[in-house]
Amino acid sequence: MLGVAAALVPLAVPGTPALADAPASVVCTTTSDWAYSPGVVLVPRPLRTTVKDEYTSCTGVGGAVAVTGSSEFTVDRSAGCVEPLAAVPETRVITWADGTTSTFSYTVTVTSVPGADVITKTGTITGGVFAGRSAQAVQAAPATDLLRCLTEEGITHQSSVGTFTVL
Repeated sequence: MLGVAAALVPLAVPGTPALADAPASVVCTTTSDWAYSPGVVLVPRPLRTTVKDEYTSCTGVGGAVAVTGSSEFTVDRSAGCVEPLAAVPETRVITWADGTTSTFSYTVTVTSVPGADVITKTGTITGGVFAGRSAQAVQAAPATDLLRCLTEEGITHQSSVGTFTVL
């Protein structure tokens, strides 16, 4: 008899789980890196943000290992250090280790709490693996260093950690 992990997540390549028959729900640990060009300063200005996300330690129903994944995208908008980021729609394509993809369409909101910014992305998987399922990413990043906002260079890089959940 096959183990629970093998029954939930068949192997596409020896040793690399596939998502072809994706588990009912999956939770991944995430890390994100944002690069801003030009840097974010006190007063809002147009800038380009390049986002790189890694999805690791993904587990499905019964603890079955899903896979790892990554995504990268660029967004152009105005931003400043003291102006909260408005809730905006975004879409990203997550590429899983087995070569399959999931398109995640969501609205992002940022909430500041003492010492951290909490980034919440709530939406739906609109294509690929998990299509039609709800998903949410919640990440925490260190609070903005307002003194760096006063420099000419501003804030050029930020990182966060969190979770990505597909229901």
